[in-house]
Amino acid sequence: KYQDEINDLTEEVLKNLDFLGIDYLIPIGGDDTLSYAVRLYQEGVRVIAIPKTMDNDVPGTDYCIGFSTCVTRTINIANNLRTIAGSHERIMVLEVFGRYAGFTAMLPTMAGAANRCVIPEYKFNIDRLTELLVYDRNKNPSKYAVVIVSEGAMFEGGEMVFADQTTDAYGHKKLGGIGDLVSAEIKERSAQFNNGVKINIINQRLGYLVRGGDPDAIDSIVPMAYGNLALDLVLSGIHGRLVVLKNGRYDNVPIEVVVSSKKNVNVEKHYDTDRLRPKYKSFEMKPLFILTSD
Repeated sequence: KYQDEINDLTEEVLKNLDFLGIDYLIPIGGDDTLSYAVRLYQEGVRVIAIPKTMDNDVPGTDYCIGFSTCVTRTINIANNLRTIAGSHERIMVLEVFGRYAGFTAMLPTMAGAANRCVIPEYKFNIDRLTELLVYDRNKNPSKYAVVIVSEGAMFEGGEMVFADQTTDAYGHKKLGGIGDLVSAEIKERSAQFNNGVKINIINQRLGYLVRGGDPDAIDSIVPMAYGNLALDLVLSGIHGRLVVLKNGRYDNVPIEVVVSSKKNVNVEKHYDTDRLRPKYKSFEMKPLFILTSD
């Protein structure tokens, strides 16, 4: 039994939950964790799910725990590093998490942490990105420009860049390295947009720097509220629900929403594919984080 390379251990999980006398399971996590929570619910487990991923890509909710802290840290680090970029008059490339969704690149860029961003939802042209960054740098009195690159971003004609061949528990290969490739290509191509002179690059992978430490204010308040929402559902005898924030209000929705759709940046609405940056218009009646509503 369980001799295959990949085995479904749900039967053992159900036995353990029964042995431990678990009446309600409250999984906290992203789409992988919560998709398995849906499986357990379908197997008869009483489940109430809480969305937590700094990628903010769980369907059905505007907000996942960790997203605000990630955006806050990304902005802070970018602002700290920009003085180095300015003093050396370079283009700075910052790689951030974001396998399938570009929210962690879009919001910091929208908030002024970068001039441009490239995201998984749109395959970008490296010559166009280089041209824009050289323009941004030369227009800046301090002679620097910043681009934020999602780890899942892809060149035109290319695919995702993997750090190695290892996989996580859900079979996903570890991403990482697109920032290195973008940096090398921008440096090599910059001369054609800069009177024949190459521009040096600062390349930084933010990675776990944005994941650790204390949560910001929003990520201190929302988890408290989500936990209370989950407990209220338990006390009411309700299960099979995902607690959510929608349009600025707390609520709960059927847990199946996690596997019924994907949550990505709506490129047509929110991303300027020519300028490789967010669109800055029509914010009226948008949610707090503007482009996180389904």
